[in-house]
Amino acid sequence: MSSTTFGNGFDPILVTRGLFSLPKFIRFVRERCPPRSFDEAALMSEWQEARAAALRIIDDEAGIAESIDVRPLSEEMKPLAEQVLCQPSMRRLGSLVPRSWCMVEIDRLIVFQDSINLRHVEQLKASMASVPSAQDVIDLASRSGGRSHPAVRFSQSDSGYTFSSESSDLRFLDVATVEPADIQNYDPFGSASHAVVIYLGFSDNVISATRSGKRIILTNGSHRVYVLRELGFRYVPCLLTDASDEDASDLLLPAEIKEDRHFYLQAPRPPLFKDYVDPRLTQVVPVARKNYVLKVKLELQKTTVPAL
Repeated sequence: MSSTTFGNGFDPILVTRGLFSLPKFIRFVRERCPPRSFDEAALMSEWQEARAAALRIIDDEAGIAESIDVRPLSEEMKPLAEQVLCQPSMRRLGSLVPRSWCMVEIDRLIVFQDSINLRHVEQLKASMASVPSAQDVIDLASRSGGRSHPAVRFSQSDSGYTFSSESSDLRFLDVATVEPADIQNYDPFGSASHAVVIYLGFSDNVISATRSGKRIILTNGSHRVYVLRELGFRYVPCLLTDASDEDASDLLLPAEIKEDRHFYLQAPRPPLFKDYVDPRLTQVVPVARKNYVLKVKLELQKTTVPAL
């Protein structure tokens, strides 16, 4: 699907309708689209048409989520995927939450994200070969190689430091005290005894999914999965975690799923990835383009305490 053009400053966003609630759909349009972009009466009428189509789909496809197919990685992909897990941060996370690579059927993945940014999809597609290699696919799935994270812009002022990116994944990662001698290419004023390092950047943004019983929920990587589907893939490599155990589910399931377990985990036909490409259940709307900003402020205090 080619992106619809709305002009500078706006992204074409594919939003689902009919499967999620009408208030959620209307709230999305009111909060994220330009004012007076749509006639709400017409939107409600179109949503009702989509809802009628969704109800027919629910009847026809009851139980489809339980029959999702899972396969092992190809022999060519296995060593490439294992290299991803050798990264220090991935090893640390894997020790807390056991996960394994596998190929999961795209269309029967349960989804809770109600929109897809088509401009971002086109950017990702432009970075891919028309016939991607196994390395290309694993790089995309793990956000590495030529498909790593977008640039981060940085500025400094008297009030602190500002970092911005077009990626919503920009975040605080860690803080550590290190030996000043371990920091290269910087000489501080005076004789430093310690250095406090704040790490900002991106998470280990791997395509991932969580199993609950016979169902599998896509928990990260919707846009990359969308790209692979447009390129003809019907299975996607992802890190799969099992949350079938009730205690584990509280830890591993996304908040959106836990807030409405019945809708996603028990309803006969929950929202599936295939709904993103069903014109009866989607609409493209303009949404103002945004950058995501992290601001860092340092507070230093010097006091006295009794000497012991």
